Amino acid sequence: LEKWSPQSALGQLQAKLDASEAESEAQVEQFLAQDLPLPSFLESFCQSRTRSHICRTQLEKLQELLQK
Repeated sequence: LEKWSPQSALGQLQAKLDASEAESEAQVEQFLAQDLPLPSFLESFCQSRTRSHICRTQLEKLQELLQK
């Protein structure tokens, strides 16, 4: 088991954010290629953008706390 540290938490949040951003981009590409119908696109895109926003907010807050 890896010992917890603020840096490992930052790394994990950044990895989650990167994955969520990549997922959003892939969904847009699928939609633009007409491989994903509008209702499915809207549902999945909103979910991945929500995840991205939450991860980014957590990452920024943790960075803020570590700078104090």
